Amino acid sequence: MKRFPNWLKIVLAAFAVLFVLGAIFGKAPEPKPVAAASPAPPTTPTTSATSAAPAPVTYTISTVTDGATVIVNGSDGTSKTVHVLGVTAPVGTIGCYSVESLAWATTTLSGKAVTLGAETAQGIALTLAGGEDYAALAIQKGYLKYATNAALPALATAETAAKQAISGLWAPPCNGTIDAPAPTPTPTPTPEPPVTKAPPVAPPVQTTEEKPAPEPDSAAYYKNCTAAKAAGAAPLYRGEPGYRAALDRDGDGVACER
Repeated sequence: MKRFPNWLKIVLAAFAVLFVLGAIFGKAPEPKPVAAASPAPPTTPTTSATSAAPAPVTYTISTVTDGATVIVNGSDGTSKTVHVLGVTAPVGTIGCYSVESLAWATTTLSGKAVTLGAETAQGIALTLAGGEDYAALAIQKGYLKYATNAALPALATAETAAKQAISGLWAPPCNGTIDAPAPTPTPTPTPEPPVTKAPPVAPPVQTTEEKPAPEPDSAAYYKNCTAAKAAGAAPLYRGEPGYRAALDRDGDGVACER
């Protein structure tokens, strides 16, 4: 009998092993086809760089109508009338303390940069350049009254302090009344001295000395500093006729300073 060469036996044995393994494990898994990469979506050409945000509008006071109403000019070219939130000013030019209130508001606001709050039915909050609330400042100094419909406790507290200090419109003659003219004080009549026969008076000696100035009228009253200056009585010092705290803005004892 013819014998197979060893190399042939080895080759047949190897095929036999492969056949058995193939029968046990089955066919080798075919490689999955790789999905083609989807093309990137076309990019939309950008128009230009995003436009910069508009600069915030700043406001400047152009006109002060009264202590509670002003006209502002915006940096965007607009102009509008603003009623200050939480305050009430003396009525027109006849309300008690109206002259003083308008003069102070004009000095404080005219030409100044301010910040406006949100617009409400009761008005707009006005903040000065230094961050101080205009309404609170005006009420505290006694130039304006608190508008209770605003429901702002901070302003109510400021008015309470002004009342206790008897500041501005809370002092006589207004005493907190700003919707009517200042009451005119009734002078107290001076009783006439009894008539007596005076002894003969020696003729006056002629001298070069100036005569002393006549005593000021004890019933002197000036509605405001304008009236005191017109009468030539300004400045008025504490204790002198015509002096009253309402005319002494800084409380240093000198009213209607020049």
